[in-house]
Amino acid sequence: MKSDLIDLETAGIGDLLKLYSGVLAELRRRGVTRTDDAPTGGYAEWLTWKAFGGELQANSNKSSDLLTPRGKAIQVKSRVVSDPPKRGQRQLSPFRSWDFDYAVVVLFDNEYRVHRAAQLKVAEIRSASKEDGYVNANRVFATDALLKRGRNITAKLRTTAETQDAA
Repeated sequence: MKSDLIDLETAGIGDLLKLYSGVLAELRRRGVTRTDDAPTGGYAEWLTWKAFGGELQANSNKSSDLLTPRGKAIQVKSRVVSDPPKRGQRQLSPFRSWDFDYAVVVLFDNEYRVHRAAQLKVAEIRSASKEDGYVNANRVFATDALLKRGRNITAKLRTTAETQDAA
């Protein structure tokens, strides 16, 4: 989609939403996202796939988002976090299954740059979870202490993002 430059400060709400819709459509066309949802989760899954290889799983797969070339199942969770972070911003989307080998947690800054990323074994992420009967799932906060337990993959995902952006 080709778009004329618009002044975001003076644009009407309809124009901003149309621009956002166009951005989402272009991200889908490029294969970065796969749905009309906010792009945070799809972008994190795509970056993880580009960084590790393997095969993206169907959107409806509750257990994992990616199978690595070695057959390891990865669940990807992500959030956009402000600086300083606001209360609750590091709460990840619910875990409805523990049927995966690793969780990759990606925290983006407000401009979708990788702020921090970690790969955690399922036992590490599960030990930090709290059951939430209201949503019939487990909740996890991506605290610094939790992320330190895993393998720091921030540089790998940043490099992947920069490489893919230049392509």
